[in-house]
Amino acid sequence: MINPTKASYSVAPTMMVCAVAGLLTAQLFTGRSSHRLALLALVGFLIGLSVNFRLPNLFLAAGYCLYLAGAFLLARSKETFLQGVSFGVAFLIGIAPTLIANAINAGSPFSTTYGGVDVAPPELNSGVLLSYLVDVQFTLLAISAAWTAWLWRFDQGRARQVAVLVAINLAVNLIFFMTHPIFTPYYIIPIDMLSLWTLLFATLDLRGERAADSAAFPQPANA
Repeated sequence: MINPTKASYSVAPTMMVCAVAGLLTAQLFTGRSSHRLALLALVGFLIGLSVNFRLPNLFLAAGYCLYLAGAFLLARSKETFLQGVSFGVAFLIGIAPTLIANAINAGSPFSTTYGGVDVAPPELNSGVLLSYLVDVQFTLLAISAAWTAWLWRFDQGRARQVAVLVAINLAVNLIFFMTHPIFTPYYIIPIDMLSLWTLLFATLDLRGERAADSAAFPQPANA
């Protein structure tokens, strides 16, 4: 069996984080929890924690950061500000081991020991693009994109918020990895799985909520 999850020691724990983060992300928008700030902080911490497994997991947070920044710019409210701060602070706490390691090994928290092709400038390489197109990663990416479009098209309100968040995250990660000068069989597996888990849990929550509403007994009318 050729399984991309086994292609690197860093991918398996990343998959676990993506599953939990996907569940919590869906609950942020489709659940009825009053602890939104706590959920955002937990998601931020988990994604920050995943960066300690592999540095490119940093881009898993891109969609959340852009979404929360956009929400604040549109609403300009204390609530949206606190949501962004909650996610950002928790993310920094999660990523702290990597920042400390960078400071020790590279002289700065924001420098890495990566070298060679890993720090080459972005470029469009036909060989890299073709490798992705014929790989299972692209199949998962296509499913994620189609599912996101379906959620946007056939659901309203909170479901569309999930679709926007997933779409932004997919776009940012796609731009980065498709312009990275090398290909591996697991580079976009984390964003694929984070997107799929989020979409799955969001869809199940919405369907379950509708089923419960339709099955509820009608309340007697007041005289």
